[in-house]
Amino acid sequence: MSNIRVLYRGDCLNILNNYIEPESVDLIYLDPPFNSKEQYNLPFRSQEKTHEPVAAFVDKWVWKEFADEHGDSDNTQLERLRKHPRLSGLASIIDLARESDTPSASMAAYVLNMAYRLDAARRVLKETGSIFLHCDPTANYYLRFVMDIVFGRANYRNEIIWHYTGGGRSKTYFSRKHDTILYYSKSNKWTFNADEIRIPYKETSGYAKGGITSSTGKRYMPHPDGTPVDDVWDIPIINPLSKERLGYPTQKPLKLLERVIKASSKEGDLILDPFCGCGTAAHAAENLFRNWIGIDISRFAVSLIRHKLANNFSNLADVGIKTFGLPEYIVDARKLAKEDPFEFQKWVCGRIGVNQLGQRIGARGPDGGIDGVIELDIIGEYNHKTGKATIERVTGIVQVKGGNVSADSVRALENVVRRSGSIFGIMVCFEDQMRTVNNQRSKDTWSDVSGVYPFIQGFSTEDLLARKKPALPPLYGLHSRGRLT
Repeated sequence: MSNIRVLYRGDCLNILNNYIEPESVDLIYLDPPFNSKEQYNLPFRSQEKTHEPVAAFVDKWVWKEFADEHGDSDNTQLERLRKHPRLSGLASIIDLARESDTPSASMAAYVLNMAYRLDAARRVLKETGSIFLHCDPTANYYLRFVMDIVFGRANYRNEIIWHYTGGGRSKTYFSRKHDTILYYSKSNKWTFNADEIRIPYKETSGYAKGGITSSTGKRYMPHPDGTPVDDVWDIPIINPLSKERLGYPTQKPLKLLERVIKASSKEGDLILDPFCGCGTAAHAAENLFRNWIGIDISRFAVSLIRHKLANNFSNLADVGIKTFGLPEYIVDARKLAKEDPFEFQKWVCGRIGVNQLGQRIGARGPDGGIDGVIELDIIGEYNHKTGKATIERVTGIVQVKGGNVSADSVRALENVVRRSGSIFGIMVCFEDQMRTVNNQRSKDTWSDVSGVYPFIQGFSTEDLLARKKPALPPLYGLHSRGRLT
């Protein structure tokens, strides 16, 4: 079996067209922005009102009238679509969206951009492959038209309803408690493993009580693995207190992705997620012994995925995950720190594996607050009477410096750690600044059954690139439902 574990940082349109081989992917799952006009934030919590979350992405599209450094205008792209031998029908759908749209032509811009990306996805999908497009009521009716034209109406397989509960209830309309997943194949030959995703019979089912007899007298016995799944999936959203939850916006349950992958691929197949977010599809693929490729435009997201997977799977040392579009050498890291300090900070926080990310409002100088938060389970003393050890959830503060580190900034980190109720702090900086951190840091320590650890420690960007880890207990970096190291 090939061993493909790849993460790309960049626009999936460019990656799909230029970096992934045609007809090489067995299954695509994508959960793109929905044009919801909402801002989705990177994970961050703080008891301090002086902190605000950092935007992961703003799910709002605007019709681009003029070309810019990112490419042609939307007008040019639309005219190009009109002349496309296979996709010209999409132009009339986009025209319709513009006529009925807001002045910004948000829906039309969204449909145009998704059309090009879905066609690029079709290019890399094998003839026997399948694609699952996750969407919500905001744009699913437009996306259904797009999928019919890109993949062919004859290759439509299902409109899957993912039903969930939780959250508030509306008093003025029926509560919106489902997403839609559009399931298409590329041709009239595709993989579908119905027996892999059977679920238990309901207690009221005749099969559950020992089988049923038809009117002709034929006896039907229950299948040992349960009943086949239909096109309405009752899978809970992730509990806010679950260890599976990373706090990343729009995170989907691992169980949902595992069902998709089990149904439409086999071990060793290649799974692609062009909008991979916090990496749930890659995690599910790794659980199920599939190969995978993930793409995301966020440095934080891609760095976090690599950290999470490398720490959760015994078969994945960090070197086993290839990454493109992120700093891999110290010269790249220094360039990013100089050109875009905030993106450098997000990249470091993702790479080191923070659970939360935030920015302090109006912060300047050495008291810049909290760049990231690590949540960590530590193991307490073993209780011989109960046969169990206590496990406590604690937090640590990460501060990132892309330039000089002053004595004041080290002392400020110590103050932030104590004020926030955390038990440790990590100052990440370049190697040439580590002497200041080591000379000025508090020499206090903390401990659990695994050892004694520094209250404040320095950690160099060079060590981060060398895939080393800060001095923390063994449970650092582990999340639920992985094959643990």
